[in-house]
Amino acid sequence: MNFHIKKMGQNKSKSKNANPNYLCKVVQLKGLKKHPNADRLQMVTIDFNNVITGLDAKEGDTYVYFPIESKISRTFLSFTNSFRDKTFNEDPNQVGFFEDNCRVKAMKLRGEKSMGYLVPMNQVYAWAFNEEVGSVFLGSDYTNQEFDTINNLKLVEKYQIPIKGGAQARQGKKPKVSRLVEGQVHLHIDTENLRKNAHKVRPTDLISITYKTHGTSWWVANVLVKRKLSLLERLLKKLGILISDMEYDLVYGSRKVVKNAELQDPKAKDHFFGYDLWEDIKNQVGEYIPKGWTLYGEMLGFDKNGKAIQAGFDYGCGTECGSISHKLEVYRITNTTPDGLVTELSYPEIKNFCDKVGLQCSHLFFYGHAGNWYNVDYTIPLEEWSTNFIKKLEEAFNEKDCFMCSNKVPEEGVVVRVEDLFECKSYKLKSFRFLEFESKELDKGVSDIESEN
Repeated sequence: MNFHIKKMGQNKSKSKNANPNYLCKVVQLKGLKKHPNADRLQMVTIDFNNVITGLDAKEGDTYVYFPIESKISRTFLSFTNSFRDKTFNEDPNQVGFFEDNCRVKAMKLRGEKSMGYLVPMNQVYAWAFNEEVGSVFLGSDYTNQEFDTINNLKLVEKYQIPIKGGAQARQGKKPKVSRLVEGQVHLHIDTENLRKNAHKVRPTDLISITYKTHGTSWWVANVLVKRKLSLLERLLKKLGILISDMEYDLVYGSRKVVKNAELQDPKAKDHFFGYDLWEDIKNQVGEYIPKGWTLYGEMLGFDKNGKAIQAGFDYGCGTECGSISHKLEVYRITNTTPDGLVTELSYPEIKNFCDKVGLQCSHLFFYGHAGNWYNVDYTIPLEEWSTNFIKKLEEAFNEKDCFMCSNKVPEEGVVVRVEDLFECKSYKLKSFRFLEFESKELDKGVSDIESEN
């Protein structure tokens, strides 16, 4: 292996807390085909995504793939003269198609979908190491490597609309003394893209296929927290007398933020919705949650002020005659033991619990072994089966109108969950129509509620 290749291979990394859905990836181009409606364009499939690229790309070339709704480094786009505004490019005589926000968008070019962006690996190398190199072939050792940082330079991240006042101003300060017990509270985990993880779903896996809704995330946990001790109890504890210093209590939050007022700065009450929507949710579901359990869900419809959770997506809720309605949908439940062991409830167990207490769980399309969802030949290679699996899912569920909503908005997609007692393995498959819709909303500057909270 020559020095350049070794250098590139060893200097790619994932930053701390990197979102797995917005990493770039080293790929070797295979199966290039001509664009049916454009002489100077061609197409290639990356992770079951159709990606349009130029004629410079050749079969077997090593490229870097950037997923949709990722944000590419401004300095890299300037270095490669990729901005539409020529004044941003190092060579102002050249023009690209990226807007100032550096965002990779889902789009159609001459009638064909494009879901990502491709650049030659040698361009990434030249930018990261300030050295020119010819065409690059990294080989199987480095192909399919995912990263967001190269040579300590951040190349890609999730695109987010800047939050007025900054995220930290909205979340407030961390309390000096936290009542949280390590290992008891677990925030939402990122649901990875099924297209890039199709190989992780096997025909023999027990799965659920559920409807993915477009709302805002919530979770409520009945878990162990530190008990507020009286002065006498603190004194007795110092004297070595055994004092129970933990108790079960409700902890709640949005996707990545604990919202309990006593666990954070009061400034955190400055919420996206103008009030503590998540406290309201806690009050609705908290009494039903057994000790050790955490409910994860989605709120749909309208808040108490009549503001849509997601514009256009009413999910059968209404604001007529002064009545404001919403739905609380539960899609995951865990049980956490006092020593921090987390186990997952299966979909039937989630459904049984929700039915008993009067809550709603995610709409189910299928539950069973993945290979039974459609006629499958277990003798075919896994890669071929994965291709068929994705294709069948898209044909069955994607690109339709949301059947729960009163107006014609695109459905978001489906979630495929692989049943596992000790690990949540869920993958989302969004429809292209929804991705286009989402892209247009971001173009308008519509705030990402999940990011703001």
